[in-house]
Amino acid sequence: MKIIIPKEKKQLLKNTTIHIDTSYSDSLATVLTNKKERSLTLVTGQKPLFAHCVFILDKGSTNLKDKQFSIDGSYAKQLPHYFTSEQDIELNFQASSADSSFIELIQTDLKDNEATLRRCECSDASKEHLTYLKDNKQLPTTTVSKAVIERVIFESTGHMPYQFIELDSDKQHIRVQRDGKVEKKYLPKDIKLPVSIVMTQEITYKLFDFCKTINGDKIEMVQQGELLTFKTDESSVTSTLTGLNEFYTKTPEKTETLRFVELDFYEFKAELRHCFKEYGVIKKANDALLYLSDKKAAIAVFTEPYKFVHPFTVSKIDNKKDNVNSIFRFSPKDLLNIKIKDLIGAKSTRLEVIEYSNGEIKLGVYYSLEDKLPYLSIPIEKDKSQLPKVLAMLESLDKNQHKTQHKKQEIQGDLFGSDMGEGEEDEY
Repeated sequence: MKIIIPKEKKQLLKNTTIHIDTSYSDSLATVLTNKKERSLTLVTGQKPLFAHCVFILDKGSTNLKDKQFSIDGSYAKQLPHYFTSEQDIELNFQASSADSSFIELIQTDLKDNEATLRRCECSDASKEHLTYLKDNKQLPTTTVSKAVIERVIFESTGHMPYQFIELDSDKQHIRVQRDGKVEKKYLPKDIKLPVSIVMTQEITYKLFDFCKTINGDKIEMVQQGELLTFKTDESSVTSTLTGLNEFYTKTPEKTETLRFVELDFYEFKAELRHCFKEYGVIKKANDALLYLSDKKAAIAVFTEPYKFVHPFTVSKIDNKKDNVNSIFRFSPKDLLNIKIKDLIGAKSTRLEVIEYSNGEIKLGVYYSLEDKLPYLSIPIEKDKSQLPKVLAMLESLDKNQHKTQHKKQEIQGDLFGSDMGEGEEDEY
């Protein structure tokens, strides 16, 4: 029989075959064809992480029969890539004998006008996949609007990374875990949480992809322990929530902001990048100091044979009297991993020195000035022993700048006086 999946459904096919883990030697994809409905159902994945989709076949499909069989997972995973965006996915199923059958396709290289025949032997349909299809129909799901889910996730996380997000429809609030820390958030009053579920960021990405490929605006959801399933009439995907029990036990921690500063993150990162790129010894040491006073912020690098100090122009800084001068040691590599494009208003980025109840100290880099949880935080530690060295370097820099400025003024004064003299002489 000739099986033709319309090219418009290629993304749905990709979203299903992507769940095939080819590291398993027995990874399979199961195919079920239905003559009456003129449909093909594809099931992929290893227990319990399955996915499935249903295709209404193109009218060009011929000799359709009710069949169910499995094929090698690697072969199935390549199916979307054997056809261009302008080509339908055309497969042929043939039974060579009572106990032997195969599926094949012809891959055409449009550029070189060459063709390759790719054939794969079929096996009995996977019992696990058939059981999944049966059980999947009986899941006690909750139907929600995909538009509402997309807005809820955006409102609660923005573009920031996170490990878990919990939607609680009973309490109408959200808990977000980022950098191992949990924050409770309340949504705008016009948004009502329709379902209680927990998702990881990876699962959120899968959900967005799922939303793009389905017809209609409704998604069925169900969470069973550490398993989360999204489904519609034409597809479903099950994901795992590893670490869920630990997340449930976490509560928002009490923190104290020891210092904060708003500065140009372009300049901040540029100095670190320069030191790392141009000085191999500094890159290997991966060690730098952040200096904060009531008026100034600076980065210092003391890696022999070098001593660098680079002050920054700050738009805002705290001026607590008990924190006039502070020194913190950190790993430059950690901060260099932060992408400028991921921050709103990088010209004025908020950095906070945060102390947790267990004594841990981190430097938080904020996505925007309004956020309560940092986009990313890195471990830092106090190092008062380096304060005299940093102050001495800053003092030396100020003196040199003062001398340079004074000399410029003298030169300008001489030039100005000389110009005046020449001008007066010309007039007379």
